[in-house]
Amino acid sequence: MRAAALNRADILQRLGHYPAPSGFPRDIPGLQFAGEVEAVGDAVRLWRPSQRVFGIIGGGAQAELVVVPENQLAEIPSNLDWVSAAAVPEAFITAHDALFTQSELQMGETLLVHAAGSGVGTAAVQLGRATGANIFGTSRTADKLERAKPYGLSGSLVIKDDPAVLIEAVHEWTVARA
Repeated sequence: MRAAALNRADILQRLGHYPAPSGFPRDIPGLQFAGEVEAVGDAVRLWRPSQRVFGIIGGGAQAELVVVPENQLAEIPSNLDWVSAAAVPEAFITAHDALFTQSELQMGETLLVHAAGSGVGTAAVQLGRATGANIFGTSRTADKLERAKPYGLSGSLVIKDDPAVLIEAVHEWTVARA
């Protein structure tokens, strides 16, 4: 292990509000990590010792070593250092799954990202931008939306106590622009 990210689940686990999943250590937090392959089993075909990898695990990523199935790792791009790589998996894998696996986002479509200033939200904005999507975002605070704009937001809306304001905004962002 070279680096492990810290996220809300880790904090909640330390406070006793987020139990580790079955089979994972209760006293070692951490869901996402970056490190070097130390050793591989006989059936492993994708990895070799010393490769730079990152991934998500149900817990224990803040340990010195973790054991994971080979299909739960990805190679770290050469332009990422250890710390940056450790921060990628949870946000980007979650956003990628939501956008492309679950929602089947296609090139040039319109995308609405709730909580656009969150970790997963900013990852979704960046992935949407890479596909040429027209991206709109919501947040409870204007400053989070301002920080997300450089990643590719075409428009944004602060939603506080009245989620009905979203109806008019979506109409403006989609129907009125067509």
